[in-house]
This record gives sequence, C-alpha cells and structure tokens, in this order.
Amino acid sequence: MSVRLRGRRLAACFVLFGVATFGVYHLIALHTQVDVHDRVYLRKMMERNVLSGSDDMPSPAHLACQHPNLELENPEIYKFFHHVDPILCKEEAEWVVVRGSVASITKEAKKKHGDIECAFSEVLRDGDNRVKRGATSTTHDTYTFTNTDFYTVLCSAQDGKTWTNVVAGIRQDEKIKANTGWDKVPKDSVGLNYLMIGFDSLSRNTFIRTLPKTYAFLTKELGAYVLQGYNIVGDGTPQQLLPILTGKTELELPETRKRMGNKAQFVNVYPFVWNEFSKNGYVTMYCEDAPNIGTFQYRLQGFDAPPTHHYMRPFYLSIQPLYRKHPRLCLRNTPRHKVLFDYIHNFMNVHKDRPKFAFTFHSELSHDDINLVSVADNDLLALLTSLRDEGHLNNTMLVLMSDHGHRFTSIRSTLQGKQEERLPFMSLVLPDSFKTAHPSAADNVRMNIHRLTTPFDIHPTMEDLLHFPGARLGQVGDRGISLFSQIPASRTCADAFVEPHWCACLKWEPISVEEDMVQRAAQALVHYINTYTAPHRSICQQLTLSQLLWAGKLLPTKGLLKFKKNRDVDGFMPDLTDETSVSEVVYQVTVTTSPGLARFEASLTYSIKLDTFSVKMDDVSRTNKYGDQAHCVMKDLDHLRKFCYCREPPPAPQDT
Repeated sequence: MSVRLRGRRLAACFVLFGVATFGVYHLIALHTQVDVHDRVYLRKMMERNVLSGSDDMPSPAHLACQHPNLELENPEIYKFFHHVDPILCKEEAEWVVVRGSVASITKEAKKKHGDIECAFSEVLRDGDNRVKRGATSTTHDTYTFTNTDFYTVLCSAQDGKTWTNVVAGIRQDEKIKANTGWDKVPKDSVGLNYLMIGFDSLSRNTFIRTLPKTYAFLTKELGAYVLQGYNIVGDGTPQQLLPILTGKTELELPETRKRMGNKAQFVNVYPFVWNEFSKNGYVTMYCEDAPNIGTFQYRLQGFDAPPTHHYMRPFYLSIQPLYRKHPRLCLRNTPRHKVLFDYIHNFMNVHKDRPKFAFTFHSELSHDDINLVSVADNDLLALLTSLRDEGHLNNTMLVLMSDHGHRFTSIRSTLQGKQEERLPFMSLVLPDSFKTAHPSAADNVRMNIHRLTTPFDIHPTMEDLLHFPGARLGQVGDRGISLFSQIPASRTCADAFVEPHWCACLKWEPISVEEDMVQRAAQALVHYINTYTAPHRSICQQLTLSQLLWAGKLLPTKGLLKFKKNRDVDGFMPDLTDETSVSEVVYQVTVTTSPGLARFEASLTYSIKLDTFSVKMDDVSRTNKYGDQAHCVMKDLDHLRKFCYCREPPPAPQDT
C-alpha cells in the first residue's frame, strides 16, 4: 500500500509538500512531529507490503506499456462502495436437492410433511429463446437425470402441502460418455481441464473490493497469477468474449447481427474454441445466467443448436418468469447465483474422470450494480474451496475473470473509473503438476503479470492446452500471444490491437527539472526516505537533496481522456468529445542525496485535490551501489540497505 502518513501528526508531514509556502527548512522542523507510534505504523506498513508478496505493484520501468497504479481506497472512487446485506431467501428449505445427476427428496421434507411424491417434467430447448415441456416421471425418493439437465418439479405431500421448482443437474448421457475421454485427447496436450468463471462489469480493483475473501483465497491459497496489465479491446461484453472464445473480433467474423435481417447467420458459424475441445475428447459446458442480455442473443442471432454438451440457457429461460414469485435474487430458498455455482460443481463431479472444458459467465449481480456482487463472496469462496479439497484443481487450469469494468455508473465519470473500466480482472491458477512439468511456461505466466495483455492472448493460451508447443518468446507482431510465452516488454497498445481510447497505458513525458512541482516531488522523495530511516537515526544519517537529475510526468493517453461513449449500437465507433479531468499525476524523479551521493529513482503520485504527494517505498530504486555505506544495517535491518548512510565508518579490515 502507499505510504500515506496518517493522523494529525502524520498529516502535517504529508501535507508539507502540498503547501507552496512551506520550504525546506520547515521540512526539518515538522519531521520531529513523527513520534514513535507513527514510526511503528510506517514500519508495519512496509513489512506488510514486503511480506505479502503481492503482485499489485506498478509496472516495471522497462516496459513500454506503463499501467496506472490505481489505489483500491482512493477516496474519489471508494465513496461509491458500500456494504450490502446478505441475501436472505426466507423460504422453507428445498424439498428436492440435486447432487450431480441425482435429485433427491430430502429427509427433512419427508419428516415434516410425510410421504412425498414428486413429478419431474423435462425442460427442453426449443430454439435459443424458448423452452418446451418433455416427458414426466414420478418418484417418492430419487430421480436420475438422463435426457436433459433441467426439470420442473411438482411435489405433493401426505399432509396436503405442495412444492414446485425448476432444478438443474448434469444428466447421465451415454453419447457424451462414448465420445469423450482422456484416451481421445491429443498426445501433445498438457492433459488439463479448463474451467473459466467470468463476471460481468468488474474491474480488477472492484473484484478485489467486492470479493475480498475469494481474492485472498485465490492469491494466497491457490497461488493465482493476477494479470495487472490486462486491457480490454473494445466496448461491452461481446468485444471481450469473442477474442477469448474465437480469437477474432466481431467485424472479422461472419455477420450475425439481428438487425441485418436475412443476412444474419446464427453464431454457431463462429469458430468457438469449445468446438476444438469437443473434437478432442472433452466434455464441454457453457453457462450464462441473464438470458435477456445474453452475450450472443442481445444483439446477435444466438445459437441454432446447443453450442456445448451442457448449455444452461434453457434453465434460465424457464425460471426468469418465476422471479417475481420468489424472494429477491432467490430461486425458492436458494440464492440464484448459488444455482450457477452448484451447476459448475456438479459438472466437475459428474465428469470427474473425463477431460472438461467449461466457460461460465455471471451477470445478474454485477451488470448494473458495483456493490451487489459482494453477496456472492462466501458462496464463490465455498465453490473454490470444494474444488480444491475434492482434488479437481489438481489437473485443472482455473481462470477467474471479468469482461470489463463498470461502464454506466457514476464511478465511470472519474478518471480512475474510466481507467478501471479498461482494466478488468483476469487470474489464472495452474496446478502444481503443470508447474513441475513445464516450469518455463509457468515462469512466463508469472513474468507476464505486469505486461500488456488482452483478451486476444487468452485464446492461444487455451489452444496451447490441446497442442502444447512449449515455452517460447512471444512475437511483438502477433495480436494474440499465449500466456505460456513471454510477452515482449516492448509491446504497445498498437501492437496488441488496442485502439487509443481503450488503452490504459500511460505515457512518460519528460519535463524540466526546474519546474516547481518537480522540485517539490524531489523534496518529498527525500523526506519519505528520511521518515523511513527515522526510527534508526542513531545509526543512519538524515539525507538532503544534492541534485535533481531527471524528471518525467506520467499521463493517460489523450484518447482515453476524450472517450465519452460509443456512437453506434454495435460499439464500433467512439464518441471522443469528453473532457475527463485528471485528478492525479504521477511524477518520476531521479535524484542524488548527501552524504554519500546515493542515486534514487522513484514515482510519486500527486493528488491535485489534496495537493499532496505519496510514494510506495518498495518502489524506490537505488540505482548505484551502496557498498559499505550501509554496513551498520546489513545484518539486522536489511530493508534499510539502500536508504541508510551509516553515521560510523565501516570497520577496518582485519589483518590475517
């Protein structure tokens, strides 16, 4: 986290550099107001950042694309977030529960109501926008799904009570069993399942803010690689998912827009990646929970045949008219998001011994509200925990992601909100077996965390699972580069097929070292270094600014600042009439200090509203050798090595 000095005493130090009338001499006087408690706080903040191993750091300086370091708790953004109470369905417990392929009448329901008879009626797909009713079977105990994954259930109890619902499970399908299996997977495959769980309209930061338990489990327990430089390539969901699922843009694919009438084909004509997995022995699944705004149905023609072995749209078409009959966001006594999570879990269990490809996308909670998705945190954590504990992740590449940040809420009117829209959440969990078998590929994924990546890169990553060519160097001229390859450090938005108004990369603009703001930034840097070493002033000298060698200013692209919205219904033509104000400016300075002529380089964030500077001490670089200057902290205070100029000279070498 940024070292932002807290409290009244600390605020005095912090605001020092924001008030033009304060000079260097006041710096020394105010410095004494940082007492021992504040020093302990600062030290703990440093240790927390160092020990966490967090990848949430600014882009390394050598990368052509410098992404903004967007604070999670920036007041300009954080004011839009608030607590949401958990979903409480408050209905009687379900009479029927589904585990895998089997629906069971619960013992609790029988105990309460006596003998129960349930009629299971098939819910069948009738085109992509309708369902129809199939055969009906009755049971007093259990029912195994065979012809479809979805059933309407009507139960009558001995005490005269009734219960009805629509349930989802994974059918026992002999045709699927005959056409799938690890024996049918290519010999050059990596032998992994692929499970992608997506959310609509969540920036990387909003994912962390609203799903903190899931994020902590992903990063600390599962060791997920969270891509810090993952940048959208267009407006809206289809423009992100099509490059992932087909490797192409909508304009490069056959015409499927509804409004084009007879010219429009069904989207089955697209080269979806799940088709390749299906041809190569995988069981496939595609789920999306909001049929009224479906990615391939809202503007596009939809599917004229089920796209995957398991396809959840018929279920959601059948339950959507029932929403008003149930508590908000519930299907009977179950939160609706949990129905989707349970379907994923059942899919993984029923096909546990078969290769699996699954793409799921949840929209209901996050599409129109930046806070509501927080109600799913515990259930998503429970799903991931179960997948790990049951061994599913031992041979599965797990991807948790979102398509883009929020586009329509008030948060979008801020510069950081606009930047966050372009930086969605993308994380990958690789099983230990893959890391052991392909260490160079895993190292490349780790290296690519900070590099400019896009949805186009996810497609070849998935293709590599079927036919793995090994770790390699990515070519800057390729629009899509597998994450198992090393993304070139020189990659720019132009190389990656990202239009300027979608590009979140920042641009360094060299500025004169004589500018007042640059001088203040340099003084702020030296002050922060002195604050950091202050608890050890008895052994480390206080430094002063000797020379300001270079300065630059990091700004968003003009295209990003001017982008307002899209001018056309398909999201292809930008409206560049906006005048987004800049609330923060990042200055980079290179300085030398006395005594010792240490050379430091750092980026400092200047808040225009607060007129203050802040800096991450971990990101302050010492660019020349400190040698014996830090001898007094080498053993016990190694975190001070690059900052401390020891008061006492180094001991003379011992004669041997």
